[in-house]
Amino acid sequence: MAKLMKLSGILCILLSVTGCWDRVEIEERGFVIGAAIDTTEENPDDSFENLPNNARKENYKLTYQYVVPASIQGSGGGQSEGGSAGGSPFFNVSSEGKTIFQITRQLSTQVGRSPYLQHVKIIVLSEELSKQGYLYDALDFFVRDHEMRRVAKVMVTNGKAIDALQVDPKNEPMPIMFLESITQNTVKTAKMLPPTNLGDVHENLLIGTSFVIPRLVVDNKNAAISGAAVFDSQDQKLVGTLNDKETIGLNFILGDIEGGVLEFLMKDQYFAVEVKQAKTKIVTNALDKNQMKFSIEINSEGNIGESYGNLNLLEPKVLAEIEKKAEQEIELIVNQVIEKLQKEYKVDVIRLGEHLKQDHYQVWESVKDDWDKGENYFSNSVIDLKVNFTLREIGSSVETVQ
Repeated sequence: MAKLMKLSGILCILLSVTGCWDRVEIEERGFVIGAAIDTTEENPDDSFENLPNNARKENYKLTYQYVVPASIQGSGGGQSEGGSAGGSPFFNVSSEGKTIFQITRQLSTQVGRSPYLQHVKIIVLSEELSKQGYLYDALDFFVRDHEMRRVAKVMVTNGKAIDALQVDPKNEPMPIMFLESITQNTVKTAKMLPPTNLGDVHENLLIGTSFVIPRLVVDNKNAAISGAAVFDSQDQKLVGTLNDKETIGLNFILGDIEGGVLEFLMKDQYFAVEVKQAKTKIVTNALDKNQMKFSIEINSEGNIGESYGNLNLLEPKVLAEIEKKAEQEIELIVNQVIEKLQKEYKVDVIRLGEHLKQDHYQVWESVKDDWDKGENYFSNSVIDLKVNFTLREIGSSVETVQ
């Protein structure tokens, strides 16, 4: 009996020290930090013959940005399309195919280390792909793959997605790290949407709601995150974009203002007001599906960031005039984005449907299938806006003498 117990103990010890059968050493991994997805103009092969008319005819073009760990320390940037020549800390590799999964496996034949996706920070989608309604399919692999993290950010770019992985990284060693650093600057400007994660996009696609994704503008290897890409709930396609000002208005409605600047003229002089925060309250009044009214109240506060002219900012009357002008400017840009969403795009990315469902569930049940599609009750809803703005600080310079 004692020998049996001793043997059992030895077996337990041996089992506990065995290695993982599928372990991959860290130096054998190909670390991918970014992905770009485009579509080709036509299918270059016959791998999918006799496709039905509604099937996707184009191939995906997938580009991964790999890290070169040995070149990161002390690197000053630079890039390479197919290798790490010149000590570049990264390189981009592309391939084409019908499915992202197959392309990812195919890339293993082009790079010595197979793609490892746990460190992917950003997925960039082209506008062309987004307009064709392939968003759900293009992201399906990344949602399913066990290596991927759902906190990876998603962006839509104005041109080819691959161009985003070739921008000049400025003060960062790699393009993806450069883009990642820009996403942190929402505390300085309201022209950008807060980062949209892969998990957020997947949730919107599953429940069938309209939504927005940050828009990346690339021009001659320069990049800026500016505006928003708007997707509808019916076809889940890109229906249009919002410019900088319209994005500011959208952020005010959604209460996603962490910092920003309002510029306006007052008495022929320019003012720049720093917006520190904004809180939004939405009240619904829906007697039935043909009488729906939403009241949006935005309460915001901020500081005087810059002032020209000889106005005395110690006078309460002057401060009241500035606050009134700031309120008018906010009303203008918010009404502009509401008008565009209701009448042009006809999509509820300001989430009024969520408030209707919460406050008037029976009415919501009667309109949910035609909220921002079909009959489109969202477009016919009445939206009232009220804005309050309060100055908290005026700075140390209170008067400018000309």
